[in-house]
Amino acid sequence: MFVENSQSNKDICKQNCGTCPSYCGGGRKLLFCSKGNINGSVEMKGCKCGMCPVAVAHKLDGAYFCVHGNLDTLID
Repeated sequence: MFVENSQSNKDICKQNCGTCPSYCGGGRKLLFCSKGNINGSVEMKGCKCGMCPVAVAHKLDGAYFCVHGNLDTLID
């Protein structure tokens, strides 16, 4: 399902990505479930994507959207 790139979703995402053990981007890029993966390497130390209220509300499957992007976005 498509995730809107809204300020509300960014605020929710900032709370989750900001405390993610793998993402250390300081909130510069958010909503990987909407916009795709990061340009660069990510050390995979754990993932919070599945617990994110944005991902839950949009019924997204998967993890590590910062690494892989969101397959659901590509399919919809």
